[in-house]
Amino acid sequence: MPEQRATFAPGVGFFPFWLGVLMSILSILLIINAWLRPSEPAKKAIFPGRQAMKAIVLILTGLAVYIVLLEILGFLVDTMLFTAFLLGVVMREKWKMTFLIASLTSGGLYVIFQLLLGVKLPLNMFGF
Repeated sequence: MPEQRATFAPGVGFFPFWLGVLMSILSILLIINAWLRPSEPAKKAIFPGRQAMKAIVLILTGLAVYIVLLEILGFLVDTMLFTAFLLGVVMREKWKMTFLIASLTSGGLYVIFQLLLGVKLPLNMFGF
C-alpha cells in the first residue's frame, strides 16, 4: 500500500506566489504614495557624484569577486567576507561591528537554508 501524504500542505509555489502578491501590494502602495505626494523641483544631477560612483564600482567589483570565489571558499566564508567588505569598505562601518554582523548574517543564512530548508549550499574544499 503506497504511503499517503497530507493533502492540504503548501506546495512548491506557495512561498513565491504569496511573496509576489505581497510585493505587488507594496508596489501599488508605493506608487499611490508617490503620486499623492507634492512634487519637488528637480535640482539633483542626473548622474551620481564621484563618491556614489566609487561605491557602485566597489559593490559591482565585490559582487564579481564573490561569484568567482563562491566555489573556492564555500558559501559560509565567501558570504561572510562579502558582507564584511560591503559594511567595512563600502559603508565604512567600524570593523568590530562589521565582523559581528557579517558572521551573524552568514550563520543565519546557513541556519535558514541548510538546516531548516535543506538547501545544499556550495562547500569549500574543507567541507564547510
